[in-house]
Amino acid sequence: MRTTRSLNCGRRPIAPRTLIAPAVLATALLATAAVGLIAGRPVAVLSTANQAAIQARAVAARTLTKASGWRVVATVGPYNQDVSGKLAANSAKGAWSVWTGTRFTAVQRLVGSAWTRVSLPAKLVGYVRSAVAFDGDSAADFWLFSSYRTNRALRFTGSKWVLQPIPSWVLQHTGGGGELSDVTATVFGPGNVWVFGDADAYAAHYNGHAWAKVKLPAVPDEVSAVSPDDIWALAGKGGNVAWHWNGKKWTATKIPNAAGNQPQSFGNLVATGSKSAWVWRTILYPGPHTDADVLYWNGTSWRRVAGTPADIIDSVTPDGAGGLWASGVDLNPGGFNLFYHLTSGHWTEVDPPSGMWDQAAESLTWVPGTRSLWGTASGISNKGNYGVLLKYGL
Repeated sequence: MRTTRSLNCGRRPIAPRTLIAPAVLATALLATAAVGLIAGRPVAVLSTANQAAIQARAVAARTLTKASGWRVVATVGPYNQDVSGKLAANSAKGAWSVWTGTRFTAVQRLVGSAWTRVSLPAKLVGYVRSAVAFDGDSAADFWLFSSYRTNRALRFTGSKWVLQPIPSWVLQHTGGGGELSDVTATVFGPGNVWVFGDADAYAAHYNGHAWAKVKLPAVPDEVSAVSPDDIWALAGKGGNVAWHWNGKKWTATKIPNAAGNQPQSFGNLVATGSKSAWVWRTILYPGPHTDADVLYWNGTSWRRVAGTPADIIDSVTPDGAGGLWASGVDLNPGGFNLFYHLTSGHWTEVDPPSGMWDQAAESLTWVPGTRSLWGTASGISNKGNYGVLLKYGL
């Protein structure tokens, strides 16, 4: 799904109900790691296939099975490199993932029904390790933007890697020209690439020949792009306005504030069409307490459909059937990472699948046009952490 958020964005604290002390939480996490549990199960129950993949210290490429439910479909990287990854999916047969660890770097693409590792020349490793945004329209069209060299985009064209020059303003910088702003990107094809930043009210657009600045109605904090003529943007800096692009113009929709005069913020924008979008509204009360609602755009107005399922939200994505999937953490008890499924206004808590560590963040990505999702997470053995690739649905 083309919900573009900077790779540098951290976790979002949402509605802590009863916070446990950080020291207590840290002690609990360390104790669990020392025992070596995966999704609440001892490491010893890892399958022989998983152990073999770990020992091989390579990105696994497997043909995916047609089974439903959350499951681990591949392990990624060596067991002692703290490997983690992000993923972008734009169709059932078009997806890319980027993985980095202590001394491990890999780019994978989905070809047919199998994930395969794309050979990466040593001179390009720095670009991947410093990635700030990436997306791919197909197995032969991948773009990666990096802080390693801000005047170059790294592209894979199907047969080779290309370093393509880009104007200095494509990747926005914070005030004074210092660090990069949060950078987000979406790729609709080799001649239709968008790059957004949260420092200025413009987007960079590539038409296959040249880059151009496209004026935006506001500085975007988050963007969810469904198609070239169906893009949503959330006004930055806590604003309560969502803008929709129909291919010709931007239209503003005001997101309602909660009752009272408490400070509020908005985030986790995801959309599946011009008449279907979601956003989180967080209400900041005095002291440590906050509260949050999930709001839904039905084509006419924003309506509250549910509360928040967890204290900390890691990722949110549509389920392809009118609901949402989210991953997050309930701090009390234990600080375990769980999955949450929103259907008909009700959240259902779902345990992570066997084979992944439930005390590390997960990232979920919807496969457009389906009811399936991909996910990236971590596994753990008695020798360290590695990456795992998740799948839900067919």
